[in-house]
Amino acid sequence: SSDLIIPFRLPGANKDYVVVGSDAGSIAILEYNMQRNEFQRVHNEVFGKSGIRRLVPGQHLAADPKGRAVMIGAVEKQKFVYVLNRDASNTLSISSPLEAHKPNKITSCICGVDVGFENPIFAALELDYAEADADPSGKAGDEAQLELVFYELDLGLNNVVRKWSDAVDNRSNLLQHCPGGESGPGGVLVFAEDFVYYKNQGHPTLRVGIPRRSDFLPPDRGVLLVNCTLIKQKKGFFFLAQSEYGDLYKLKLNYEDEVVKEIEISYFDTVPVGTSIAVLKTGFLFVAAECGDHALYQFQGLGDDAGDHSKVMTVDMD
Repeated sequence: SSDLIIPFRLPGANKDYVVVGSDAGSIAILEYNMQRNEFQRVHNEVFGKSGIRRLVPGQHLAADPKGRAVMIGAVEKQKFVYVLNRDASNTLSISSPLEAHKPNKITSCICGVDVGFENPIFAALELDYAEADADPSGKAGDEAQLELVFYELDLGLNNVVRKWSDAVDNRSNLLQHCPGGESGPGGVLVFAEDFVYYKNQGHPTLRVGIPRRSDFLPPDRGVLLVNCTLIKQKKGFFFLAQSEYGDLYKLKLNYEDEVVKEIEISYFDTVPVGTSIAVLKTGFLFVAAECGDHALYQFQGLGDDAGDHSKVMTVDMD
């Protein structure tokens, strides 16, 4: 699933802004006003006056983990990158959009890559359909290969370049950035049917299988992870990812310096399927549902102990 609302925090700032994409074909940046108890718009730009179409950015939205830029992308071809900064009066300033367009490309997901304070990088899952579009037999379409592409925003030259690409599982559907810089190895997790991959430029690809239910899943039915969240702790970090069946999985990277040695994945718990999940620092798990009620849970454990089977409990939303 694609995020159409994401937070970002400028380097050295003490508050977040919110970037919102909408079906009106526009991008807006909102700031919370405590005195009025409401969000106020500080920037808005319209890309498509007829709403979102396949060439109009708005389907995909991602922010640099350090809060220096955001990327908004369309299903096909178009991507824009905005550089975020502060002016002399300490208010948010936004650059003109920088193009990262690639014709004949279908984009299924984008995310910001944590590279510390080096030039910001955005990752995208892209499929080139040029040959398939010109082949009426359908053979080229069957052979089309999904790619993981890194786009680099050069802050000195003020442009966006296609830095690196690599083939990925054609069944890949979701990206999740890993902490980088001084906090981790960087790179991204690529979620595909039945597998999770770790990929980074110059790093060998690692893969781990997603645990399957043995009670009702037929052998030919795969498992897709539909959302994921990053949990940072003083002693490290891990991920919680949710499958289309509601199962939560805990993922950890075993790494040394910037070299990831293995991916650990284990079953954590089962909650209703959400379009997004979020973990609060106070020990709560919020599951946002597109259809049905949202859910709030409190952690009873993080699954670190061998006998710790009950991980979350329901909290009354009222």
